[in-house]
Amino acid sequence: MEILELCKRIGMPEPAVEQIMRLDIPEEVYLYMNRLRKTDYDGFCREVRNSKDFRVRFLYYFCRFACETYEDYINEQISESIFFDTFRDLKHWCENCRQEFGEYGIDEAEWFWRLFDRTLFKLGRLQFETMNVKRDIGCNAFAIKKGEPVINVHIPQGEPLDWAACEASFAAAYEWFGREIPYVCHSWLLFPGLKEILPEESNIIQFQNHFRLLEMDYLQTEALWRIFSKVREDMSQYPEQTSLQRGAKAYLYSGKRLGRGLGRYLPER
Repeated sequence: MEILELCKRIGMPEPAVEQIMRLDIPEEVYLYMNRLRKTDYDGFCREVRNSKDFRVRFLYYFCRFACETYEDYINEQISESIFFDTFRDLKHWCENCRQEFGEYGIDEAEWFWRLFDRTLFKLGRLQFETMNVKRDIGCNAFAIKKGEPVINVHIPQGEPLDWAACEASFAAAYEWFGREIPYVCHSWLLFPGLKEILPEESNIIQFQNHFRLLEMDYLQTEALWRIFSKVREDMSQYPEQTSLQRGAKAYLYSGKRLGRGLGRYLPER
């Protein structure tokens, strides 16, 4: 797999591809960085961030790492469609970088080790990641103890959150991972306050209704970033182009905060 083919298959914007191909990174430097990301991913990220053009460098490295990971998919007999669906994240995060920082590249680099280590796969609409929980979650019959394995559910951008498509994803995940391990999701989409903003028939609320809420937090700005594309100090600057944006802005003006919910998937719901 070559970079140009990868970029074409995942729909990478042409200006981003041009910037990647203009980078002049010696092969010995690439090989060193590739070894570093395999042994010390945090160290790899720190070293790349020392460059003034670190965002496009992340994009370059990640595209090359993806091309190598393609060979792992082939060797493990994982389909090409799952590979390209999974690595389309590069395109989405590149476009997010352009929107937020005015340049093509990758800023949130810490996310991508999951893709290269093949602990995360996109199966239809949703992404599924194997992991062990780092602390006790919840305190009821649906609680999960520290160290137990779970399948972490992620909701990538770029497609409507249609429940029929999500249900098909869970069915594919059951075929892939089985039904015994709990499926959990930690996302702004599970924040219960959204029920004060959106109608019951909305895709987001339909998604929420298939999870048992275990915890809630206000520590991240994920909801603001996802709804408004950028976190601003002055709430009046938030756009009101969609019903979600208008409802969320009114919610904030009422003195309430947006947060995240952590829930466990209940297929019988």
